[in-house]
Amino acid sequence: MNKKSKIYLVVLIWAAALLQLTINNSINREKMMVEQAMSQGVENLISGSTKAYGYYGDQELSKPAKESMVKSLAKKLGITSGYELSCDNIRNGRKTTLTKLGQHGDTTISVITLDVEDEYGQPIVENYVMVEISLKGSGATATSNYYDELREIYGELGMNPTTNLYLCSQEKGRLVESEMEQYVEEFLANTDAKAVETMEFDNNYLVYGYSKNISEYVYQDDEKINVNIAFSYDQAEDVTYIHMGVPFVDRSF
Repeated sequence: MNKKSKIYLVVLIWAAALLQLTINNSINREKMMVEQAMSQGVENLISGSTKAYGYYGDQELSKPAKESMVKSLAKKLGITSGYELSCDNIRNGRKTTLTKLGQHGDTTISVITLDVEDEYGQPIVENYVMVEISLKGSGATATSNYYDELREIYGELGMNPTTNLYLCSQEKGRLVESEMEQYVEEFLANTDAKAVETMEFDNNYLVYGYSKNISEYVYQDDEKINVNIAFSYDQAEDVTYIHMGVPFVDRSF
C-alpha cells in the first residue's frame, strides 16, 4: 500500500474525500487568514467543527496504551468525566475511541492502528491520532479557538497535524445570486484567495478557492484548493445554509 493510499484510507474513516495534502511552516499567516475567513456570518451560526489527525509512528500500541492516550488528550481539552470508551475492529486495523457528548458540542478522540506493508512487503503498523470537536449554536464561534488548541496539543506530541475547519450559518429565505456573490467575494478577500472552480446543481452553489497563505490544501480535479464556501437552500424550511471550510467543506449537504 503506497503513501497516498494509506492517507486516503485514514480519511475514509473520517468520511472526508481527502486525496492529497501538503503542509508548510506559515502558521502565523495562516492563523490570521483562518480567523478572518471564519468571522464572516457568525451572527447566524448554527454549527461548527474542528478536525485534526496526525501520524503517530509505527510501533504496536497496546489497548491500555491507546486508552491512556485518548484519556490524556481528553484531559488536555478539559474532559475528565462523562465520556465513553470503545475499541473496534475496522477495515485493515483497529480503533480506540473516546466520545464525549455535551449540550453545546461533542468531542471524539481516536487512536487508529492500520495494518500495512513496508516497501519490502513486510507487515507493519501505522498509528494515527484523530480528534473532532463539533460545536452547536452560538458556541460554534469558538471553532477557530479549538483549531489553535489542537495544533498546540499535537505539537506537544511531536506531530504536525492535518486540520479542517467548518462553520455553518443560515439566512432566512433563498439568497439571490448577487447576495451569494457578495458572500463569496468577502470570503475570498478575507483569505486572500482566488476562485478556482464554481459548481451549481439543484439547490446548491459551491465555490472552491486557493490561497498561498494557507498551508494545507487538497486537489480538486488536479487543482489546488484550500478554501471552500457553499450555499444550500432548504425549500421546506425556506432557509439558505452557508457552509465555510478550510481547506474544504468536509460534509455533504
